Amino acid sequence: MKIIKQFLILIMGAGLLNGCAEEEFLNVTNQNELNAANYYSRIENFDMALNGVYSAIKSLDLYGQNFYVETLLALPHESDYWNAQSRNEVTASDGNVFVAWRGWYRVVARANDVIENAPIYLESHNPSPAQREQLDQILGQAHFLRAFAYFHLVRLWGEAPYAVDNTRLAVPLILKVASSRDDMMQSRATVAEVYEQIISDFEAAETKLPVTWDQNNIARVNKFAAKGFLGKVYLYIEDYSRARQYFEEVINASRYSLVSHSRYEDLFQGKYEFSPESIFELNYAIDMQQNIWENGLGSGIALSLAPPGRGWSNVTPHGVNIERFGNDPRLEIATYHPEDSVATVEGDMRPAGRSEFNFTGHSFKKYVPRDYSVYSTNRNSGINVLIMRLADVYLMYAEVMNALGQDAIALEYLNKVRRRAWGYSPSNQEPAVDFTGLAGDELRDTIREERFRELFAEGHRWYDIVRWGIVEQEVLKYNQKRVTQGEILFQPKDYYYPIPQQEVDNNENIVPSQGYE
Repeated sequence: MKIIKQFLILIMGAGLLNGCAEEEFLNVTNQNELNAANYYSRIENFDMALNGVYSAIKSLDLYGQNFYVETLLALPHESDYWNAQSRNEVTASDGNVFVAWRGWYRVVARANDVIENAPIYLESHNPSPAQREQLDQILGQAHFLRAFAYFHLVRLWGEAPYAVDNTRLAVPLILKVASSRDDMMQSRATVAEVYEQIISDFEAAETKLPVTWDQNNIARVNKFAAKGFLGKVYLYIEDYSRARQYFEEVINASRYSLVSHSRYEDLFQGKYEFSPESIFELNYAIDMQQNIWENGLGSGIALSLAPPGRGWSNVTPHGVNIERFGNDPRLEIATYHPEDSVATVEGDMRPAGRSEFNFTGHSFKKYVPRDYSVYSTNRNSGINVLIMRLADVYLMYAEVMNALGQDAIALEYLNKVRRRAWGYSPSNQEPAVDFTGLAGDELRDTIREERFRELFAEGHRWYDIVRWGIVEQEVLKYNQKRVTQGEILFQPKDYYYPIPQQEVDNNENIVPSQGYE
């Protein structure tokens, strides 16, 4: 007992002597806790965080499956039941709308984390010139990917999505890591404000990114990807002179060229990754996960698009789209048809009971390997997804030059893409396939239709018809082939998505999209 009393006296004495330090004594710092202060103490960790930004874009929510299949393939769809967007029936409660919103803001949040902590690291450390360069390149990528996310967000939710507008609302601009609930309750910025930020981020990326990467880092975005997207952004806001400048910098870069006709299909079958035509692509890899929902290294696109017996065949190419190709050989690049060995039900690639399909016997081919099977151990696909390639830049450049009255140049770049598609050299005139004598609106419309054929099922069409203001005309073409759901009705609000109802309910500062109140 005496020993215990003496021990208590010692403790009490220590308390009397150190009473002023009681709070510090009780608030012990957990040295093993992971937080921004200790995580971003090494440049290598910035790179790991950056990988998380890329991973968010590649996830099943976005390009890994849902966003690509349900949003970007809107008009090529034939399935009524899986895509309300193709019927102009999207509502604020639509799960696909929320998934896309959540996915892109996840990209923004992760990019913000990198961008915000980099200056703190520079102030608290003394990095070598090589380390500063490495951190600059990481920052450039983070700025690029944040701009890429906001470019999608403004084109989907901006109420005047493809014109700079100081009054029409777009999406909240969240540019820092949220440290409180108030930081998360942001109001919607205007379309003009969002585009201003997108341009600022892409410009920062262009300044900081290298021209090229070594083979181990080839999947990272580079300086020319930033230039290409700056050109694309300026095209969308109709600043054609600046768009021309950036597109010409990409076109004149000797490192890019159209791949040969013999390798053309390989671009979409995982057989020619990071080709000379690729400007920005997302790299995927087959892993050994049996559960595709675990967000592994692979893509879930093939699972959704492969024909019955191979995949789910959630969506198939609409009959109108098959007819629009005519005799163009790119139909063979873009779709499987009934004579292909991949078909498991002769002449009919529908799953049983899908009565709303217009049966064409075709299924999507891009990013769907011929030997894909949902029954294999690896239900995901390792085929990379091309986000921007040179043929796309050529056609955007042709569009820009047509808008600037330079029709001869526009026609030549249109024909370069067409020649390759038909098996000819892009650089040499070919009377058998070249368009001739086109100018003005006729040339403009021809360029637009060429974009449909060249970029079919690559995620560009919806954005194209919205920026051209021709959604209503396109809808009429598909009304001719409706089966069970009746005609598609058009309203001006169909040019943009509603703010997700969950966001409206939780954020007191956000207002619903016009027309979706």
